[in-house]
Amino acid sequence: MSSSVNLPTATTAAYVVVVTAAVVTAATVGPAVWNLTADAGGERESVAVVTLRGGTDDATVNAVARQLRELRANDSVGAVVLRVDSPGGPVDASEEFYLAVNRTAREMPVVAYVEGTAASGGYFGIAPADEIVVKPSSTVGSIGVIVQLPQSAIEQQAEQQEQFVRSGPDKAQINLDDLRTDIETLQRAFVGTVVRHRGDNLTLTRSEVASGRTYLGPQAVQNGFADRIGDLGTAIERAAALSSTIEGDQYDVYYTETQRPVNVVVLGESVQRGNGTAVYVADESDSESEFQRPVRYYAVWGVPRGNDSDGEVYVDG
Repeated sequence: MSSSVNLPTATTAAYVVVVTAAVVTAATVGPAVWNLTADAGGERESVAVVTLRGGTDDATVNAVARQLRELRANDSVGAVVLRVDSPGGPVDASEEFYLAVNRTAREMPVVAYVEGTAASGGYFGIAPADEIVVKPSSTVGSIGVIVQLPQSAIEQQAEQQEQFVRSGPDKAQINLDDLRTDIETLQRAFVGTVVRHRGDNLTLTRSEVASGRTYLGPQAVQNGFADRIGDLGTAIERAAALSSTIEGDQYDVYYTETQRPVNVVVLGESVQRGNGTAVYVADESDSESEFQRPVRYYAVWGVPRGNDSDGEVYVDG
């Protein structure tokens, strides 16, 4: 689908064409690809495999949340396997991931399969699963939060107080003490969620859970971050066994398609640079109109890319 929007500027009048495509990242193997338009109530129940690969950002999480919502509405689905390979991402998107999985787990069995990594926000999202299956090489854990903000937000705080008239003393203020408090609050919520869902299995203390360590598959099974060693087939079998509507091996397995939107913005005739799924062009007025969050919290294994060159700082909780 395409549309044209007239963007007047002081010197030029140009058109922006937004083209949205869908990148299909579904597995190319498996008995079938699930058709969301198929009639519910077929002769056989099914286990649906939903895949999340990459960071827990808005695009990937929204796609998975949509699929889980549609699965919950399909009476022929008896259980879900969530195949994950994610280092985490922004806290807000990771929370959306968690909420979508938690709601699904209240309605049907959910088994998480850690294909490669489920760290930080990636692990937070699968914590509500009935079981977590890992490979020996899988990496899980990294329970923690970091904050990202421009260095200037701290260095120029006094100048900002002189330049603006505020409705209250704390309006639009950024300081290190408040940031540390926010991180501690988010950290407690993160750790508390993991302990609540995995508490009966964990052999670690709360402080050990909060340490931010990652564990390989065998260690994760031993300390309760995961339940068993296996592959995708193991996860599917466990999901079917946990389902009250699936009898024995009388079920189908369907792999959902993950469609991630790719927005391409073309202004005028000259394209200057590309970044991820977005293409930026010569006219700088477009970027100036975008809202930039002054502070963003991450539940991610490692430091978000871009920190080395953009002068951003990270504050430990």
